[in-house]
Amino acid sequence: MRSSILLFLLLFAGSARAAVSISAALNRTSVAIGEQVVLSVTVSGDQASLPQPKLPPMDAFNVYDSGRSQSLSFVNGHMSSEVVHTFVLAPRVAGKHVVPPISADGASAPTAALNVEVLASAPPPNVAASRPSAAPAGSTPRVSSGRARGNDVFVTASLDKATAKVNEQVTLTVRFYNAVQLFGDTRFDPPALNGFLSEDLPPVRNGMTNIEGRPYQYNEIKVALFPVQAGRMSIGSAVIHCQVARLGARGDDFFDRFFSMAAPQPVTVQSDPLVLTVEPVPTGKPADFTGVVGQLTASAQADRASVKAGDAVTLSVTIAGHGNIKSIPDPVKPDLPSLRFFATDSSVVLDKTNDRVGGSKILRTVLVPRVSGDIRIPSFSFSYYDPQRNSYQRATTEEIVLHVSPGAPGVAMGTTPSSPLIPGLTAIADDIRYLKSSGSRNPLSAFLTRLADLGPWHALPFLILLAAGGTDWRRRAAGADPKGRRFRAALSQADRRLEQAALAQTDAPRAAALVDEAIAAFVADKLDVPTAGLTLKTALEGLGALAHPPSEASLGLLKSAWDEAHLRRFAPGAAGTDARHFAEETRKLLKLLDSEIRR
Repeated sequence: MRSSILLFLLLFAGSARAAVSISAALNRTSVAIGEQVVLSVTVSGDQASLPQPKLPPMDAFNVYDSGRSQSLSFVNGHMSSEVVHTFVLAPRVAGKHVVPPISADGASAPTAALNVEVLASAPPPNVAASRPSAAPAGSTPRVSSGRARGNDVFVTASLDKATAKVNEQVTLTVRFYNAVQLFGDTRFDPPALNGFLSEDLPPVRNGMTNIEGRPYQYNEIKVALFPVQAGRMSIGSAVIHCQVARLGARGDDFFDRFFSMAAPQPVTVQSDPLVLTVEPVPTGKPADFTGVVGQLTASAQADRASVKAGDAVTLSVTIAGHGNIKSIPDPVKPDLPSLRFFATDSSVVLDKTNDRVGGSKILRTVLVPRVSGDIRIPSFSFSYYDPQRNSYQRATTEEIVLHVSPGAPGVAMGTTPSSPLIPGLTAIADDIRYLKSSGSRNPLSAFLTRLADLGPWHALPFLILLAAGGTDWRRRAAGADPKGRRFRAALSQADRRLEQAALAQTDAPRAAALVDEAIAAFVADKLDVPTAGLTLKTALEGLGALAHPPSEASLGLLKSAWDEAHLRRFAPGAAGTDARHFAEETRKLLKLLDSEIRR
């Protein structure tokens, strides 16, 4: 029977657990803003199914998953497996950064930390800096390679172009030809692709062709390559391991021919390595250019155009076209005080029609209008380089208008007034004590008469008068300083709301609203600003500007609690349900902040 190339060996399960090892490497340690670094994480072990690597947070980079490749080997009946996970790191800020150690379940030790230097601008292309993935100096670029045509089996490799820009698609085609019968399994070792991101272009093609008068059967594999750095990049050899019929027997005896073919001959063939010249994208890059090369379009839509203040709206931004769609970054959210944005979720749909990688990336975010009226969401834009036009282009969405009607009564946060109702007037006290004279005999005279006969006890009224005078002075001082009174009463006001939230555990929306209001009102009271319209950004900046601000750790806890409270209030399905525990943790946080914040 005829055999075709097997891209991957079938995995079979084993019950025994084996040791797992993990390692990581970067294709380069120096990169500029607008360029990319490829992080390769290799997980290996003596088992077919290997764990996923656990990437730690990397605030200095946007991280994109670019796929994985797996290989198996059998030596003396012993199986070992290796999976290489590829990630693209797009730097966001210049400076010296560290990729923290990466771990995996069952691994004996995490990877070592990796250092990356991010430059503000790209250095001029340097061939020497591309080693070891660069081609030897002086070599001639080749877009095709193969073995002697007279062989019974041989492999060729070719590229659809000899020169490409960084991140531009280049199609690699590998063909395996055989003119004799094959026996057993055929194994394919793909070429080494250091400095490239790759996407398979299925299916495997096959057919018949005639070369120099001899018929050959061929199997063809195509792979889309995206170079991630400039220079003369080398593509390794494609290797085929197969077994062919041994035709060394002579004569016409049937048994001689039969036994001479009983032990097939193992054969290994390979293609010549290829060289691709990769050029950097031209100068004059837009400020928001992240390295995407291809052709893109962008669109945006909200799931509804008319909402009430406080209702959640799903905003979807779709970027479609050709290129490495996976590496498209999340859009920059506009800073609109009238809207509250939540985290962005993304999904990718790849399209490989006509061996050209494309598709669409959909970015979804939930936003909540804070005020009523028409709110305009500005257009989102993505810059990219179009190699066909040889210029930078921009994909831009249309502006979206939300018609927001007033929400339910009582949704405004905070009840403590922060400004006088009438200009020029300042509140001094919250109540007036009315005095009323009694028509009966004055009891005070009788009391003082009896007190005069008590000896040293006659000083008691003076002590009471002194205490009353001190209390009255404190009350008047507080009334003359409403800002200070509001500052001091912030924690007690928040405690009342948190106690109500803990009691309203069965009514999750009301409990979430009370905790949300408690946090916002506490910060507003400390800053003496209006509660309505207070944003997390304004709150953190205001607290940080105080003469005695809270610690960075406390501000981080406040940010997490603020986001959790908003999530429970406006997107209850994405948050926890234990309202009492959340209220208690919030009370501890506000108590800590109250002890750190001083006037």
